[in-house]
Amino acid sequence: MLINNKNYGSYNLHTIKTDRFKTCHVELMFRNNVNVEELTIRNVLFDTLLEGSKNYETNRLLNLKLQDLYNASVYSVTSKVGNMILTSFCIDFLVPKYSDEEIIDESFKLLFELIFNPLVTNNEFDKEKVDYVKIKLESELKSIVEHPRKAAIIDAFKTLGNCPTSYETNGRVEDLPKINQSNLYDYYENVLKNDYIDIYVIGNLDMDKVDKTIKKYQQFDIIKTHDVNVYVKNEKRKLIKETKTTNYFQTNLVFLLNLYNLTDFEKKYVANLYNIILGGGSLQTKLSKKLRIDNSLCYNVQSSYMKYDNMILISTGVDVSGEAKAIKLIKDAINEMKTTITDEELSEAKELILTSLKMTEDSPSRMVDNLLYHDLGLIDVLEERLVNFKKVTKEDIYNLANKINICTIYSLKGSLNETN
Repeated sequence: MLINNKNYGSYNLHTIKTDRFKTCHVELMFRNNVNVEELTIRNVLFDTLLEGSKNYETNRLLNLKLQDLYNASVYSVTSKVGNMILTSFCIDFLVPKYSDEEIIDESFKLLFELIFNPLVTNNEFDKEKVDYVKIKLESELKSIVEHPRKAAIIDAFKTLGNCPTSYETNGRVEDLPKINQSNLYDYYENVLKNDYIDIYVIGNLDMDKVDKTIKKYQQFDIIKTHDVNVYVKNEKRKLIKETKTTNYFQTNLVFLLNLYNLTDFEKKYVANLYNIILGGGSLQTKLSKKLRIDNSLCYNVQSSYMKYDNMILISTGVDVSGEAKAIKLIKDAINEMKTTITDEELSEAKELILTSLKMTEDSPSRMVDNLLYHDLGLIDVLEERLVNFKKVTKEDIYNLANKINICTIYSLKGSLNETN
């Protein structure tokens, strides 16, 4: 595996030459500071770009071209990482060994065609395509209420107030009527002007040829100099308790734990192991033992470490009658992390995370994540991470646990009896 990084001013090129995969993965990553007012229009923009271009005006024409490229696929993914918004515009195609040599040029040509030659007339996107994308996004946003656990998590984040953690990545329904084909084009130009651009290419390719091909088709020409801050502002938070009653059978509980004033080592290593032992690992986590195994209160309870938000999220669904007991047991598990961790729990947590780290080279998307976060100075190289996770002691976790406080307990309370 050969890794290479080049800074061309208006964009950065990152290549990983590897024969692990039969396909090549390419990401054009657009990244910037998150702005709640732009989340909805950002999703509409990149979905609209995927609807076609001047040379591929219909889905049928675009799909025929993808078929010609041995069933290549194009897609976009928008994600929020702390205070940073990322949108990856991607194409996956067979490496030349399993297709032909022309596929490199044709695939990059298509990807940049969709970005730089959109279906625009007089500085306006095609109205029919924009309306279609807006309707589809509206349906997705409204469907959240059909998933009570996700709805509870979104509501819990709102208790944090106006901060990036509380923003829904896909945007807001109320923003959709404000978006039209004209201001969408204005935002398109804004993204090209202000977003940092990273191009990731992973596969068994001639990377010198890839570099030349990208130079031939890319049109990025603006050097960005502003800061993109990943970590959400770290601050002390007081406990907020909120309850909302619904017609669901279950009560969905969400706890948000605030991690305040952690060291760099604690953020990178100790907090990960804390989370795995608490509820982010196997069925033998503290939360799972207390709620599921010992008391049969739920089918699933999980915790997630939101490193760049300085948060740990706990979520579960319990029977309406079991809510109070579940809240007490979750608090018990959090308190237990301050004083009582067994050698076996720590050993299993380390084994789980070390195994996961060693698998990062099994997925192109995880390879991209590793490159991105390392280049931003947010993670260490793989070998260093493997060593440092092994160094973490129970005392390290106890010290961390005493820096954690519950800042939100949110209950999306069920009101229906299963016998009704």
